[in-house]
Amino acid sequence: MAVTEFVEQTETSAPVQPLVVRPGTRQPVPLPCHLSQRSLRQRRHLRQRRQATNWTRVGVLMAAGALPVAAIPLYILGALPMSWAALLVIPLMAAKTVLIKRGSTEGRWAGHGMFAGLVAVTAYDGLRIPMAYLTNAWPDFIPRLGGWITESDSGNVPVGYLWRYIGDGGGIAVAFFVFCGVLMNFRPALVRRHPVLLALGYGVFIWLGLLATVVLLPRGTEFLFVPTIEIIVLSLLGHLIYGAVLGLFLSRIVRRTDEAERPAIITTARRTLPTQATASSSAAAERV
Repeated sequence: MAVTEFVEQTETSAPVQPLVVRPGTRQPVPLPCHLSQRSLRQRRHLRQRRQATNWTRVGVLMAAGALPVAAIPLYILGALPMSWAALLVIPLMAAKTVLIKRGSTEGRWAGHGMFAGLVAVTAYDGLRIPMAYLTNAWPDFIPRLGGWITESDSGNVPVGYLWRYIGDGGGIAVAFFVFCGVLMNFRPALVRRHPVLLALGYGVFIWLGLLATVVLLPRGTEFLFVPTIEIIVLSLLGHLIYGAVLGLFLSRIVRRTDEAERPAIITTARRTLPTQATASSSAAAERV
């Protein structure tokens, strides 16, 4: 005899697994994870986020974040003057600012990255500047960077540090956070599981790029610094500090994103109607 069932749905703040009653049993069992309402809603929501990803905005923000750093090895190679790179960076920075203010998903991730990057590079310089000016253990090439941009042989401290903070420190953080935002749409577990370790790995990746610029490029030591063991260790420590700060911000943002997107939990229970119980009792009595 076919058993008619009804579903009682109530909203509750506690996550309760939907239940079903298998034929021939009385005890309810949890619905398989791949069939649960919560799992289906999460998959549907993830699919919608993938479809809503604006790759043009992602490309502009990634370029605006990566170009200030990429311009340095290009300048050392003689492929791109820093003054020309500045002419390319300025409109990209303006576009980045507009996208952040408009509040799109990509723009919000870029805004988080910009703020986190400024804090992270400040923490980094908390180690680097004393080593550069108090102990002379780590030569400061940032003023020379400003001179490359203004085409001045004497260097330029304000322009160099503006480039370092807004372009390099904030820019590579923007690229990282926008990339993490894309991952949250396609492979969210890669970001959710270990955001701090992910950011630390990114810091090491940036450090390896700096080391490769100094060691592998023909005039890297002439333009930047001589890579002594002391400088290598200090620069690695500085990039780990930078990555750790990014990771703390990323962890907080991921947690807030998950809380904002958590769907309402539906408690589903299957029960037998009173008429069904009566009919079952009558059938049992007739068999006796």
